[in-house]
Amino acid sequence: MSDQSRGIVLQHIRYSESSLIVKIFTEEFGLISFLIKGAYGKHSRFKPAFFQPLSLIEFVSRIKPGRDLHFMSEISVETAFHSLHSDIQKNSIVIFISELLSKTIIERSHNKPLFDFIHQAIQWLDLQDQRFADFHLYFMIELSRHLGFYPKSDRFQNGQVFDLMEGVFKFNHPSVVHFMNDKQSAAFHQLCLTSLENLYQVQLTREQRREILDLIIVYYRLHFPGFKGLQSHEVLGVVLG
Repeated sequence: MSDQSRGIVLQHIRYSESSLIVKIFTEEFGLISFLIKGAYGKHSRFKPAFFQPLSLIEFVSRIKPGRDLHFMSEISVETAFHSLHSDIQKNSIVIFISELLSKTIIERSHNKPLFDFIHQAIQWLDLQDQRFADFHLYFMIELSRHLGFYPKSDRFQNGQVFDLMEGVFKFNHPSVVHFMNDKQSAAFHQLCLTSLENLYQVQLTREQRREILDLIIVYYRLHFPGFKGLQSHEVLGVVLG
C-alpha cells in the first residue's frame, strides 16, 4: 500500500548520470532518503526543480521499514515559492538552513512539531520583502528547542553573559570558559524572546550578526553530538552583511 505525505527537501546529490538521491524530512515518517531514477531525463515526471533545498512537496511512496532508499510514484509542489530561491540573500539563508538541518535531523520517526516549525518558518521567509537578515539566528535558536538544548532565558539580568556550556545566563566568572560577552548576550536574549512577526525589531549590526552566528555554532557543537560546524555560514555572513 502506498502512503501520501508532505515533505521538506533537505539535500540532494547526483547519482549516476541521470538520477538523484534526495533526503527529505517528511511529516509522517521523519527523515527518509529517496532514489529518484532518471530525474535528468527529458521525459521524467520527477524534475530536479522539485528537489531544490527546502522545497515543500507532496508525494506518494511505499515506505518500507528498514530500507535505506525508497521510491516515489507521484510528486507535486505543495507550496510554490515567490522568491525563496531567486533572491540571493534568501537563497543564501536556504543553503545555510538546509545544511544545518541535514546535520541535525537524524531521526527516522515522525516529529510533527519540528516539521510544522520548519514548514511555517520557510513560508514566512519566502513572503518577506525586507528585514529578514537575522532570520537564520532566530531559526537556529528555535531549532535548538526541538533538539533539546534551548537556552534558559527566563532569568536574564543586564550585565550577564550567556554560558554556552550550561545554556544559561549568569554573571561572568573565571570558571566560565565558553560564553558570549555582555553585549552579545543582551542581543542573544532579545533573539530568544522574539517571534517571527516581531523579528524586524531585532536590529543587529553586521559585526554582531557574525559574532552571534559563530557563537551559536559553538553552542551547537557543545550540545549536539557529532556536530562539527557548518561550511555555508561564511558565505552567508558576506551576503547578509
